[in-house]
Amino acid sequence: MKKAEAYWPLILLMALIKFVLPIFLQSPVYELQRDEFLYYQQGQHLALGYLENPPLLSWLGWISSWFGGSEAWIKFWPCLFGAATVILTCLITAELGGGRFAQFLAGLGIITGAYMRIHFLFQPNILDIFSWTLAIYFLVLYVNSKQVKYLYGLTLSIAFGWWGKYSILFLALALLIGLLMSPHRKIFLNKHFWFAAGIGILLMLPNIIWQYQHNWPLLHHMDELRETQLRYLSPADFIKDQFLMLLPLTLVWIAGLVWLLKNPSYRFLGIIYLTVIILLMLGSGKSYYALGAYPMLLAAGASAWESFSQKRRWIRFGLILFIILLTIPFIPMLLPVWEPAKLAGFY
Repeated sequence: MKKAEAYWPLILLMALIKFVLPIFLQSPVYELQRDEFLYYQQGQHLALGYLENPPLLSWLGWISSWFGGSEAWIKFWPCLFGAATVILTCLITAELGGGRFAQFLAGLGIITGAYMRIHFLFQPNILDIFSWTLAIYFLVLYVNSKQVKYLYGLTLSIAFGWWGKYSILFLALALLIGLLMSPHRKIFLNKHFWFAAGIGILLMLPNIIWQYQHNWPLLHHMDELRETQLRYLSPADFIKDQFLMLLPLTLVWIAGLVWLLKNPSYRFLGIIYLTVIILLMLGSGKSYYALGAYPMLLAAGASAWESFSQKRRWIRFGLILFIILLTIPFIPMLLPVWEPAKLAGFY
């Protein structure tokens, strides 16, 4: 598949829309959500780790406190990483051969669906989804160009993700499995892959040492989650939620999965997605833990729809209209757009 040109004016416009949309849609009557208070307050007590999460998000909260710690400066980070995820998704689309329409469709996918809520809240998920998408972007760049610098970008992305949310381990393991099951397995014979992996481990080491010094809070937290939440999750509910979270985009990401599995060059990405789903189900992971795996499916699906609709342009308008019309009724369920009484009546 030949790489397409990235249409930067379109990409930046969509990133801007992604950045400002939560600001305009939320009702001014609400304060921060309780978890947002937690992560912000952690940042007032700087450390290399915390009981429930890595420290990077809290460090960002500490930076917000330089500017007064207002709600706007705390919400700046989810808006920023949401916009950055739009850009990365569009760039992956271009690498997969998707042109202007495909890049628009893929970017729209990150603006709508569950990402509308994820990128409204100051929570580790914003770093998780960004780092997963960044890692996939560097991996696709390497596959397309064979330039070793992208291997270092890949491991830096995973190291960044480790400091944001430990669930990056699911992606790292899925990447290894996906590459081993593809012709790209010879990547493991490249010395730069191991050099890059070593650098990545070194970058993660301060937090790993902190975990050791504090008797592995991560394991304690996971045990607590299993007892209080994860034990009640079922595989059926997990699969159901994969469709509900991105309901307006189902036609896009399913097309993307099929397109990847049928394409020998990028089949490993489809295997990575399926491996992530299996690992999360086996580990009783929450359904939204998989959201980092969908930008690549949206990129592939957008490319597939663009190719399919080359001589059927009406399909493009119909698909965009379908996504928008199906998104609108869900907005009050994703964002606090009205005061509590009106939202309660809507629910």
